[in-house]
Amino acid sequence: MTANPIGIISMQFARPFTAEHFPLFETIKGLGYDFIELLVPESGELDLGETRAALEAAGLGVVLAARVNLDRNLSSDDPARSQAGVDYLRTCIETAAALGATIVGGPLYGSPLVFAGRAPKPVEEAERLARKDRCIAGLQAVAGEAADAGIRLA
Repeated sequence: MTANPIGIISMQFARPFTAEHFPLFETIKGLGYDFIELLVPESGELDLGETRAALEAAGLGVVLAARVNLDRNLSSDDPARSQAGVDYLRTCIETAAALGATIVGGPLYGSPLVFAGRAPKPVEEAERLARKDRCIAGLQAVAGEAADAGIRLA
């Protein structure tokens, strides 16, 4: 990639982005983009080896965007949901490594509904701080694994 690479998210072209859309990689490269941002695929959505090969054939880099939800949310006060958020980040790291990506962007945590235009419900300050602490703990739990894999969580 260039010193200041530019990219575009796959959702500008298709959602879900599947193998049938791989020919768009060459189009995207031809438009002058250095990379594509793909949503971290859910299990079975994309064959990671085929996806990596198609990206490399087009000379296109890749970064990933995580897909958190209420059942895998680092900030959740439900320990199972918070742990599911940690486990999901591990999946994101593994997926990034398989695709040759070095960045997994967000949202990595928090109330994902804000991205659907739904404002979060107000909470007491103690809960806001507890959410922050749970997010930090969750990110710290996987930070070493990400670093070892050469993946930046952003």
